Amino acid sequence: MSVWGKLLAGTFGFALGGPIGALLGVIAGHSVDKIRKQTSGIDGNVQSPQEVITVGIIILAAKLSKADGQVTTEEVNAFKEKFKIPPNFQSDVGKIFNEAKKSSEDYHQYAQQLGMIFRGQPQVLEQIINLLFFIAEADGEISRPEILFIEGCAKYFGLNKNQYDSIQTIWLDKQINPYKILGVEKEATDEEIRKKWILLSKELHPDQLRAQGVPQELIIKSEDRLSEINQAYDKIKSLRKIN
Repeated sequence: MSVWGKLLAGTFGFALGGPIGALLGVIAGHSVDKIRKQTSGIDGNVQSPQEVITVGIIILAAKLSKADGQVTTEEVNAFKEKFKIPPNFQSDVGKIFNEAKKSSEDYHQYAQQLGMIFRGQPQVLEQIINLLFFIAEADGEISRPEILFIEGCAKYFGLNKNQYDSIQTIWLDKQINPYKILGVEKEATDEEIRKKWILLSKELHPDQLRAQGVPQELIIKSEDRLSEINQAYDKIKSLRKIN
């Protein structure tokens, strides 16, 4: 059964548990207490990485759209653009989105759950941050409340400042800083910079992400980020006269 099929059947929430599973259980018409009795731990017994990432992004995207007090059509369309939802599941995904967007204040518990599930796969969490920026920018401006929301997600994901700044720089800085994009200090040696570029290139390689069960929507955004990382490394090599 596809991830959308499991959402429709109401079975995914029970397998996942935690706040994400509880929200899905409410959508399916089950009480939160019943869900909690049938699950253990905050990360529970997940079905697959792709399913968890997909559901987590639906919830965080909905809460992000509410962060500055208004949900814009552009933000909703940006979400739909990246997640090709089959027509027969759009109504059910809409129910999850609408339930999640009721409040943005409780976003931290969902971000924390994703952070715990994917704590050994920071590249997955980084691509979720990248996608949240894409949605936030859809209405033409990334507002201060949206920035704080995404910063908070990065914090609860367990990402460090360099990891977050390397993504934020791409979306917010008028003059792109290639060192920030790579997540290295300007004083780093040529070899340190080269090693970081190699590491990021491996982590963001589409085959590597597919092997980890990352949805195609995030893989597409990771390819964009990989291109930006390569451009940043080329710029540093040019600045430093590295062959």
